[in-house]
Amino acid sequence: MKASERTTITATVTVTPHVLERHFRVSHATTSTVDLLRLDLRDADGRVGGSGEISADRGFGQDGPAIAEEARGLVHALAAQDGLDRVATLEPLLDRAAEKVSGPARMLTEMALLDRAARLAGAPVWRLLDLPDPGRVELMHTVAIGDALDVAARPLKVKLGADTDADVLKELIGRPGPILLDVNEGWDRSAWLGVRNLVARLEPAVLEDPTADEELLAEIRAELPGTRVVLDESVHTPQAAERAAGLADGVNIKVMRMGGLLPALRVLRSARARGQVCMVGSFLEPRRSVAYAAQLNSLADWTDLDGHFWISGDRPVLHYRLDSSRPGIPEIAYEPTAEDGEPGER
Repeated sequence: MKASERTTITATVTVTPHVLERHFRVSHATTSTVDLLRLDLRDADGRVGGSGEISADRGFGQDGPAIAEEARGLVHALAAQDGLDRVATLEPLLDRAAEKVSGPARMLTEMALLDRAARLAGAPVWRLLDLPDPGRVELMHTVAIGDALDVAARPLKVKLGADTDADVLKELIGRPGPILLDVNEGWDRSAWLGVRNLVARLEPAVLEDPTADEELLAEIRAELPGTRVVLDESVHTPQAAERAAGLADGVNIKVMRMGGLLPALRVLRSARARGQVCMVGSFLEPRRSVAYAAQLNSLADWTDLDGHFWISGDRPVLHYRLDSSRPGIPEIAYEPTAEDGEPGER
């Protein structure tokens, strides 16, 4: 098959509910079940598969069956287009076709199409996109609301936004860093005033999404000159990321929320050009979608790509690499060493 040939692609999407072994709590939601979505592509001749896998968490407004239908429709809209195996052609086609599609559906479709294109090219996706080798992916250890803090792993990312925040902060003060706090927009003015002095004493390296109140956000930034304030929840599109640049010191880009690697890559490059802090994060996602996002590791100051630990059953570690020995989307590969230790339960 020549690269320029027009090919009709068919899609199969499955949705499978997955019950977490342990609840995951943030300020505005508690997750106990996610939908796992898989999209498989097949050409008319039955050859050249491409596949994508993501999750959907209703606590974050993600509806698995609805996303599956959107992805089917998106593949149908693109199926007979010429040039889907070439990134330069695929990107504008996908941008136009996905204008009214949710970020997760766009990512699921993009994943499968880029996986297919990379397999045809005999290369990993990151090389197809002319990205640097992702290298070693250094993680932070995430502590959900209600989880124990008796963990020595660093960097430590602690979820806040509950009535226990003051107690948690008191327990963290004096501990070695770096420590990052993620409030998931959980503080109003009253809550902030209740913990302001404790946060100032702690001096976290990063404070993520302290509030949805932009006026309060500006006050918090002014009171914490040594802390980088990063936005996440409100950054759904490249346009939202541009707006966030005037409100905070950086962005946490969740590739699934942004709609895939291609729009996320544009946002990260723009943020880096402005000198902003860049974090790449994930929801509670399957291993394959986390590996997909981890291909952006070389562009991130902080990598928060540990969402698969709550789904895969893998033992939490503080770093991994991507196995790019086969074309397509790489796989997460662990390198057990003595320095990993046991970072504690998730």
